[in-house]
Amino acid sequence: MSSSKAFHKGKILIADPFLIGPVFERSVIFLADHSKNGAMGFILNQPTGFEVQEAIPELKGCKQKMYYGGPVDETLLFYVHTLGTQLPNSVEIGDGLFWGGEFSELQELHKKKLLNPDNIKFFIGYSGWEKNQLEGEFEKQSWIIGHFENKYIFADQKKGLWNETIDKSGHENSFLGNFAHSPSLN
Repeated sequence: MSSSKAFHKGKILIADPFLIGPVFERSVIFLADHSKNGAMGFILNQPTGFEVQEAIPELKGCKQKMYYGGPVDETLLFYVHTLGTQLPNSVEIGDGLFWGGEFSELQELHKKKLLNPDNIKFFIGYSGWEKNQLEGEFEKQSWIIGHFENKYIFADQKKGLWNETIDKSGHENSFLGNFAHSPSLN
C-alpha cells in the first residue's frame, strides 16, 4: 500500500519501537491534516505538567491539562475539540472533530463554563512535516499507522497510550510494547 493512501487526517501515527529521541520516542500523534503540501498533528501522550490557566492567562480558571503537541510553534496554543461551529473558523478533521477556531469565542465559551475535558484538549506547539517529509519518514519505518479512537483525545493520556496503540496496531514489533522503556528495568 502506498504511504500517501495509508495515512491521512484522522489517523494516528505511532512511533516505531526503535524510534529514539527526546520528542517522538514512544509518542502517539493525532494527524489533524495531511495533504500534498505536508502534514500536521498533535502528540497525544505528552502532558506538560501545567494547567491551561498557568500557560494562557486569558483562560484563568481553566484547570485542564496542557499537552505538548510537538516541536513546531511551541509558543502557540492549539486545541482539538468537538465544538464545531461554536468556534468559528475551526478546521474540520472528521467524525465530529475540529481543531483551532476563534480564540475570542473560546474565551466566551470558557466564561460560560462550556469547555471540559470531554469536548476540548489543549496543546502547546504541534508536530509538522513539509511536503513529502512524512512520506520519507514512513518509508524509513519511523511510524506505524493506527486507527483513531475518541478516547485517545479526550482521556487523560500519558506514555501508556503508546503501549495500547502499538499493541492494537498488530505491527510485527508490537510485542515490544509489553517491555519496559529501559531494558535495565526488565
